[in-house]
Amino acid sequence: MVNPLDHPLFARVSHYINLINFLVLVPTGFLIHFPYTGAPINLVRNLHFIFMYSFLINGFVRFYWSLFSKHKDLVSGFLWNKHDLKTFWPQIKYYLFIGKQPNNPNKYNPLQKTAYLSFPVLALLQAATGFILYKPEKFGGVVSALGGMSAVRGMHYLIMIIFLAIISVHVYLVFTEATEMFWLMFFGKTEHKKGI
Repeated sequence: MVNPLDHPLFARVSHYINLINFLVLVPTGFLIHFPYTGAPINLVRNLHFIFMYSFLINGFVRFYWSLFSKHKDLVSGFLWNKHDLKTFWPQIKYYLFIGKQPNNPNKYNPLQKTAYLSFPVLALLQAATGFILYKPEKFGGVVSALGGMSAVRGMHYLIMIIFLAIISVHVYLVFTEATEMFWLMFFGKTEHKKGI
């Protein structure tokens, strides 16, 4: 049984905020890149930037909380340890359906830790490329160093694809490996009950 203390209220609220952010950022990003006649592009851009700021602020607050709150979980929950080194390859084999699930005494397995730790790095890179795309005249030297605007745009979309891939695998694994975590994350309970 999952311990409800593994996902305190703040961590759950931060998770909700990220979900909402992605539900707005992805479609508005596509509309900015592929506008159609009559699209309210100013509204779309404003929404994209508002939710980008929300995503970044939420990330900074979550990072601060993971270091300094009473539930600080950065070191204990997300950083690799010796056990992760031993189970990294067996965990990959398990996910590829060619091996048994390795015993994992930690809250997260090494692949989960890698994915979750990549989020802040990807978010900062995504924000940086987004600002460059928004105001390329202010970042002329950076644009040149990165290979031009098309290269920056390609990086921005590649990072989005990586985010979507991580999220897709995350959702798949929640519903195939740990459905009780879904109920815990969204409803604060470890199992479905009538009336939820």
